[in-house]
Amino acid sequence: MSLAAKVPHFHYVDEIKCNALVELKTAFQKNNPYPDVKHTFLPILVKSLSMALTKYPSLNSCFKEDLMEVIFKGSHNIGVAMATPNGLVVPNIKNVQSLSILQVSFQP
Repeated sequence: MSLAAKVPHFHYVDEIKCNALVELKTAFQKNNPYPDVKHTFLPILVKSLSMALTKYPSLNSCFKEDLMEVIFKGSHNIGVAMATPNGLVVPNIKNVQSLSILQVSFQP
């Protein structure tokens, strides 16, 4: 935990219009061949994050202090914290860079 405190953090806030995102989600739900699956914004946002990591690979890296070098990660393993009745759960979706939005939706 003390090593994590040494890592530089950043915070970014912006306002965006989400009309196209709402239309995409609506299209997924309208053309949904699985009636028991409800499409949400989360898989779209997870895939968007992966695409951003492809464009800005330094955000998907770590610093090895003992080697004094930055290690760029090849995989986009993205965890999303969720509050559940059983407490906080953080599912980790592996290799998001090679998944479609629909494949992200169906990850266990």
